Amino acid sequence: MSIAQPSLAKAAYALASPVKRLAGYVVDLAVVFFILFLKGFLMHLPMRFGSALSLNIFQGVEYFLALLALGYFLFCDALPKGQSLGKRLFNMSVVGFPYGPSCTVLQSALRNAPKGLFSILDGVFVLFGYRRRLGDMLARTIVINSK
Repeated sequence: MSIAQPSLAKAAYALASPVKRLAGYVVDLAVVFFILFLKGFLMHLPMRFGSALSLNIFQGVEYFLALLALGYFLFCDALPKGQSLGKRLFNMSVVGFPYGPSCTVLQSALRNAPKGLFSILDGVFVLFGYRRRLGDMLARTIVINSK
């Protein structure tokens, strides 16, 4: 990667502001917490039903909801046009850097795993330079304003 290439890429993209990115992240986190809230709510329902079948059904639904929450957290940026629910609400999208196809499933997992591991440290990187988190650097992505 040459020195001139990132400056051209920065000029070519309308980078999403840190405030918009934080707002989108809060919405996406709210989706994950809502799914986990449903899971927690369903944990108390099997006590009202005495059968083993209902216990197994509720347990299966709980596992499904836990996987759904984890799946959304990791793969939400691979939704159409690189837009999770939060990014769609705030008109942002995740694209490859420096070239720009929409975020793939692998890129989404790579960019969101550090968010879960290094949370605040990862977010500090958004305040500098190209506004790319550690996860963005790892996945070779960037968050831009969508049209």
